[in-house]
Amino acid sequence: MGDYLADMNIGSKKPQNLVLFRFALEHVARISRIITSPGGNALLVGLGGSGRQSLTRLAAYMQDMEVFQIEISRTYGPTEWHDDLRKVMKLAGEANKKVVLLFSDTQIKDESFVEDLSNLLNTYEVPNLMSAGDLGAIFEN
Repeated sequence: MGDYLADMNIGSKKPQNLVLFRFALEHVARISRIITSPGGNALLVGLGGSGRQSLTRLAAYMQDMEVFQIEISRTYGPTEWHDDLRKVMKLAGEANKKVVLLFSDTQIKDESFVEDLSNLLNTYEVPNLMSAGDLGAIFEN
């Protein structure tokens, strides 16, 4: 796993200096198993700085998956959220890429974000997010 971390850091704009102790390795293995399962999703709970995002990024790199994380700004709202959800869904559906959506509790700017994520995880769709044309392109692939 150290080799994967070194390879990931070579191509990364933000290299991660991680200490891969036994529990961290076990967590990476769990995350890898979850994200490679069809419809796999996980809620990672822990103290700030405990490595949830870093280990998820490493697991995604090991599985040749792209990590998509929203960038919150002062003006970020439901419109931008829906644009980002469309982007990640088009990456996964239309472009047929393996994608990990990394979303942190600090990125919840509106209650509708949680509701949309719940819909996405439970029904694999967000109501009224995509137009019929967008869905047609996704289903063709």
